[in-house]
Amino acid sequence: MKKVISSFVLLLLISCSKSTETENFTNQTITPILIAKGQLMGSENILPQNVVYYNSADWNNTINLIDQFRLANFTETTNVDFNTYQLIAVFDEVYGNPTNKINISSIAENLNNITVTVEKIYQPSIATVMTQEFHIVKIPKSSKPVIFQ
Repeated sequence: MKKVISSFVLLLLISCSKSTETENFTNQTITPILIAKGQLMGSENILPQNVVYYNSADWNNTINLIDQFRLANFTETTNVDFNTYQLIAVFDEVYGNPTNKINISSIAENLNNITVTVEKIYQPSIATVMTQEFHIVKIPKSSKPVIFQ
């Protein structure tokens, strides 16, 4: 009987603490730090994707695909402290007529996840060159899953 009561009290305490965390959590806007935004040549063979980099190995695999000229235009260093930060990156499709701009318009931390809102902005162009829009930012490290919208 004592064991059953102890287990019940422990379960009740855990339930109450979770409930308090849920009640006290307020959604927050995360202000990202820009790493880079612009156009790749399309020859880098980076698939169109929304990706989160949690470690330097995965990040370095992508960096190695980008030519040095483009890397020189990154606003922030490509050396990231992955103990403190994680990267959010969006790579659009490769287009022969660059008419879309890609933009991470907002990042919000919710109770159970981090939501990244991505916008494609149509901007007509008469250029006929292969390009791939991208946008890369860093945010504080989190164990919450990242969801792209």
